Amino acid sequence: MFRFKFIVILIIFVVGANFAMARQVLPPDIIKITKTIEAPTTGEIGKTYFYCTNGEKCSTEQVVREYYKNRGYSVMRAEHAFWRAMFTLSFFEEIFSTNMDQQAYPNDIPFDISRKEFYSNRKMGIDNKYNLIKKSNLKEFINSQIKKHESFKTRLLYDTEIEGYPNTVEYFKSPIVQEFLDRIDNKTFTKIIYQIALYPGDNTRGTPDYIVWNKKELIFVEVKREKEKLREDQITWAEFLIKKKIPYRLIRVVGQY
Repeated sequence: MFRFKFIVILIIFVVGANFAMARQVLPPDIIKITKTIEAPTTGEIGKTYFYCTNGEKCSTEQVVREYYKNRGYSVMRAEHAFWRAMFTLSFFEEIFSTNMDQQAYPNDIPFDISRKEFYSNRKMGIDNKYNLIKKSNLKEFINSQIKKHESFKTRLLYDTEIEGYPNTVEYFKSPIVQEFLDRIDNKTFTKIIYQIALYPGDNTRGTPDYIVWNKKELIFVEVKREKEKLREDQITWAEFLIKKKIPYRLIRVVGQY
């Protein structure tokens, strides 16, 4: 009896391990635009798994950042906190309604920010602002919103350190983000912030790790190791970007042993 139980447990373990190691099956439109690059491995784990070309130990993200920089691209980190804050600044007046007194928001965020009815509660205001932003100078618009609202200490803008900056507001003032605001077109920008506005509770999660650009192209880049799986929210954003004809790449870094 004991031997039988042992065999059953062993079979379950082997099957489970094989299942866990199985490659993730991604939608064909994502597979089509996946690119693989190589980097030497250090034999370590975590953020020092690879060597960059300067010989220093580095993370998967750093390998990809270096890959694009060496090819003349500007590279900007732009995942969850970045787009949540861009959405917040873009629709600040609509998010917080007409009452801009922070005392009215003791928890620093609207009660319905994570609810399905967020958009329907503000539909007219959000749609009007969306049309205004499409015609605006993005850099001037965002910088104007920063000046008007940076004193309002909401966690939507102030709870995340990013790229060495204490919060997204300070990051948005940095040269790389200012360059990005000059480079991205209004149509692409508004597609993304409007998608978030439809349901901020879910739609800020899963945005790609980086945005890279040169004079010819601007690409949203998700970074993974060879067998690392994409989360469902990352797949959702990848398919959204592809559907909206916004350039997107999944970059997989493969180790050279």
